[in-house]
Amino acid sequence: MKQSYWLTNAAQEHVHIVRDQGYTQLNMGPKEPLEKMNKGDWILYYSPTILFNQPDTICQQFTGISYLTDHTIYQQPTNPERWRRNVQFFECKPHHASQFHQHVDFLRQHTNWLDAFMIPFFEISRQDFITVAHKIIIPNNNYSFLF
Repeated sequence: MKQSYWLTNAAQEHVHIVRDQGYTQLNMGPKEPLEKMNKGDWILYYSPTILFNQPDTICQQFTGISYLTDHTIYQQPTNPERWRRNVQFFECKPHHASQFHQHVDFLRQHTNWLDAFMIPFFEISRQDFITVAHKIIIPNNNYSFLF
């Protein structure tokens, strides 16, 4: 099965919540985006804000990376309209997305790099993913991975 690389938008506080609990929930929880993904796919998280529904221009960073650990899509226990998938996160140091404007195709194709994030969930190239991942993942000798 082909490995895919995805980008999703989430407030930094939400990235921290899902990281700590080992799941992902995309774009307020619909099932459809999760159905497009497969075990072993990678997710890059872009955070336009620090706190949900509190606009700011301070964040605008890539704040997390995870990969899907299984095929199961399940409902959020307290809200059956929201869906989740299990993921493994990697420790990351956030980096402002503008640093990558000239280095990744999905940003370079826009005159204003912020326009790339108007879509809350989309597939990116392996090379774009690797370019960002090499910069934001904090190396750890306890694991090795290929993406």
